[in-house]
Formats: sequence, C-alpha cells, structure tokens
Amino acid sequence: MSKTVAFLAECQGSATIVDQQAAMRPDAHVIIAGRHSFNKFGELLSRAGIRLEAGDRVAVYDLNCITISTGTLIRIIGRLLRDGIAFEIVSADIVIDPAPGDKLHALLRALDGHHRYLHGLKTHPETASRGRKPLLDPADLSSIRRQLEEAGATATSVAKARGVSRSTLFNFLERHDPSRRSEQGDRGGEPPVPAR
Repeated sequence: MSKTVAFLAECQGSATIVDQQAAMRPDAHVIIAGRHSFNKFGELLSRAGIRLEAGDRVAVYDLNCITISTGTLIRIIGRLLRDGIAFEIVSADIVIDPAPGDKLHALLRALDGHHRYLHGLKTHPETASRGRKPLLDPADLSSIRRQLEEAGATATSVAKARGVSRSTLFNFLERHDPSRRSEQGDRGGEPPVPAR
C-alpha cells in the first residue's frame, strides 16, 4: 500500500513545524527534520525505519522550507521521480507525478538537463570525453622522438613546433616514453635531456 512521507523542516522565513504539520494529510508519516537540509532526508528516513517504494509520495509544505540549492533540489526530486515516487508541494497544491507523460515531471527533467549543460555535468558519461583534451597525442610519440633526434633540435624548439610548453613536452615524455623514464630514474629525478 502506498504511503505519504512528510518532510518538515524550518528555516528563517518558513512556516513553523506546527503549521506545516497541520497542513499535511493525517495519515502521512512525518519526518521532523528541524533545521536539517533536505539532502539529509534519506538519513532521516533510515533512522525512522521508513523505506520509500514506487507508488509512494514525498510531501513538503513549501520549497522555502528546503535549504539547498535549486540545482540540488531538482536532482533530488528527479531521483525520487525516477524511482516512481511522487513529489508534492502542499502549500501550492502541486503534485509532480512520476508518470512519463506528467508535464511537471517533463519540466523538471528539462530544468535538470539545462542545469547539467550549463555546469558541464556529464549526463552521458559513456559518450562524454573525460577531462580536457590532451595537448599531445600518444599516437604522435614516434614523430616527437624523431623531431628530438634531428640535428640541432632542442626541447624548446620541438615544444614550440608542437604548440606546447617545454614542461608539457617533458611531462608527456615522462608519461608515454619508457626509455626516457629509465633515463630520468638514472638522473635522480631530473627531466631527461633530449637528444641534440
């Protein structure tokens, strides 16, 4: 049987816990968070021995009672909805239903997508590149070696030709060129001196 869990928290300018509780359904399981943030909701549920399941509903009196950033709030509500749990804002008489066709649910997904896009959060980590693009490609190691072995070549000239700094070139060689790593070990940790 589905249940409603009411999260009651009080912060400056919000309704009191007593007023919030009076607005909740009489059969709701009440979690009194006091001044705890909504991101403690899972921990407070565990302490109360309550487990949310698909078909349940989480109710808050008003969003002003929840002291977390809007982006975090959207992600938490989105997680509840993905788990099949409805979210209710009692003072506004709003219920966001987990059904895929629910317009408020669709709006929340769009806002979460917008937030993730603006802040560079990875929504599809399997297709997104990780970190910034390397300045030097390991596939170019042999051509970099050849450049360094040319007569009159210096680390500075090769780095400049590749559009990187000397330190970037040395770091790249240290990571990707095993022969230079062994030279560095023999030299007590100093950067390898390129062939001239």
